[in-house]
Amino acid sequence: MVKNQTLLLIDDEQDVMDSLKLWLEDEGYEVHTATSKARALEVLQESTIGVCLIDLKMKDEDGLRISRDLKKTDALLKIIILTGYPSYESAIDAMKMGIFDYVSKEQEKSEILEKIENAVDARQNEIAAKTGMPGNRKNIILVCQHMMIKEGFENFCREETGYKLLHTYATVDFIKNSDFNSQAALVLLCTTCNHKRLQQSQKMFSDLHIFFPNSRLILINSQFSDDEKMELMMMGVKGFLPKNIFKENMKKAFEAILNGEIWASRKLTHNLLNKLIQKTSERQYKEPENWYKLSRREIEILQAMASGLSNFEISEKLFISEKTVKAHINHVFKKMGVKSRTQAVLKAVEAFII
Repeated sequence: MVKNQTLLLIDDEQDVMDSLKLWLEDEGYEVHTATSKARALEVLQESTIGVCLIDLKMKDEDGLRISRDLKKTDALLKIIILTGYPSYESAIDAMKMGIFDYVSKEQEKSEILEKIENAVDARQNEIAAKTGMPGNRKNIILVCQHMMIKEGFENFCREETGYKLLHTYATVDFIKNSDFNSQAALVLLCTTCNHKRLQQSQKMFSDLHIFFPNSRLILINSQFSDDEKMELMMMGVKGFLPKNIFKENMKKAFEAILNGEIWASRKLTHNLLNKLIQKTSERQYKEPENWYKLSRREIEILQAMASGLSNFEISEKLFISEKTVKAHINHVFKKMGVKSRTQAVLKAVEAFII
């Protein structure tokens, strides 16, 4: 997570807002609050706000209307709608207005935090594009044995300097535990080269998430039906690229997916959103599996290690000393029976702890 990012919370329930504020400040954000549109506009004039979280339904005001007025003040402002009553209609209205994301207040904090971090990254990328300043290069993992496809992506990365082809594997079977990489942004999986493993898609996608925990999965050379694509998106696939895609469209697809969007037809995206909202509405909270009896702090440190943070960066993120971080990591290693960060992260993912 990038430090010192400034957020704005808009909610007319003071208790809810105070709770969110304390949590997000603990995550390293600078947080402003407002209970009305008028105060929110004042905050935007006084401070540079990157991301705004707005309650959809307040007593006297509507979150979507507030969003529209705030976007007039700052077109690059990323807005996330928070609601205790998710519905398909309100989600579609939010999407039409250019709202960055739409989440239920019942979602786990880690999921909400991920959406905030995606919004922060999206804003930074847009600012970098507008100012002409280079952003971070996005690392690509290619899983494909076709030489022409590999050469095509190498040429793309040479022309589009914001991307780097980090590594190429012939198939998923060639990826080893030692290849763990938290810096990979996109994994491009060729469906023809991996068609046998696709028969066990859920297992294969789970393995890829373990190897490249911060990446987004795209299927290339894809020729799936809409029903098959829907199932694959529910498993975590973020986009589908046909065999002969133009470079301009490929760049648009990558940018959209890196900004937290899905690269698929509008009809499929709407159907997926409807299913996710139904799933969120029906889901009951369940504690994650914790086979190793890790403390809350130890789990937070495991999550930080999975993101590739150093001991010093973890200490900064959690507001504890580097010595304390080392002590917690030693405790984690003993409880999990491992000797390295990679082994700890792999076991934690396999056990659904993180």
